[in-house]
Amino acid sequence: MISGSFDIVESFTSEILARFNDLGEVLPSGMIRTKAITVVLIVCCCAAVAQELEPALERARELGREHRYHEVIELLTHFEGMEDPEAQYVVTAEIGRANFHLGNYGAANIAFRKAVALRPQRVETALYLQATSYLIGDRDQAYAIFREIVASGATDLYLAVTLPGERAFLSDPTVWSILDELATPVVIDLDRGSILGVALGQSRAEVETRFGADPATTGETLTARAGPYLTWAFGFDDEGKLDQVMMHNEHLLRYTPYRLQLGSSVDARSTPEAATTMLGAPASTSTGGDDVVMMVWFRGELQLTLEFAAPGASAPPGVPADRPMLRVVRIERVEPETEDASH
Repeated sequence: MISGSFDIVESFTSEILARFNDLGEVLPSGMIRTKAITVVLIVCCCAAVAQELEPALERARELGREHRYHEVIELLTHFEGMEDPEAQYVVTAEIGRANFHLGNYGAANIAFRKAVALRPQRVETALYLQATSYLIGDRDQAYAIFREIVASGATDLYLAVTLPGERAFLSDPTVWSILDELATPVVIDLDRGSILGVALGQSRAEVETRFGADPATTGETLTARAGPYLTWAFGFDDEGKLDQVMMHNEHLLRYTPYRLQLGSSVDARSTPEAATTMLGAPASTSTGGDDVVMMVWFRGELQLTLEFAAPGASAPPGVPADRPMLRVVRIERVEPETEDASH
């Protein structure tokens, strides 16, 4: 794109030179030559800078991987002010990222404002602008961008949450109010054994079609993540039928707009007491390390397992800091004799 833009510059320059030539009968020939040479020199200089930019960007990214951010800024400052909008965007965004990693949030914010103005459709720079706005105290700007990101249908909010500092960001009631307002409910239907529009017993092909997943080898698990965190997994039996679904509620709650809903009284913020009130006494209850509580219920040929654990460092509003919160939901098919043996 950068090199293509200079084809346009050269074409535009040819038109200018042609106009100078047309004026040759009126203007002194020396003036024509001087102006024409000046224009050519400017274009040649721009083309040379453009040719230098690509290797400079590669070098800047190498330096970034080595955390040598001061050198990134020093290298790319030479290319600020280029006429091509895409070149301006890339240079400005890279300088912004380098300043961000150095903790120069004010300078980074200025750079990301310019980058977003040049390419408002680029989500990554919008995320950095949200983060730097939050970190320099411009909360209204940060909230507005975060709201737009969630409202746009984004399903992976990991960077939006972690770039401004996860602990502080997820301790902010306004952040949670935006997430709750724009949340996408995920209803678990125990009668049908279904979730997210698919039901236990459906073929792998049907599940892949539902989620737009690439076909994979029979028996492999289909998974989804928000950043590095597992959010859900679909497991299949040897015949390629869906036989279990795992939803990691805590990761969904923190890094996605999805909110689990099980019946009328068990949701993403529920405690073991709320689950027992709705579902009745569990068939079994066990405890593990880190105060994990696992509770199991059976519904026909379906087994429901709810895992509760102490909330993370930034418990969402409505979750008591001293009580286990719902961490994992698992539904799976079981043989009828397994159900009978459990009672």
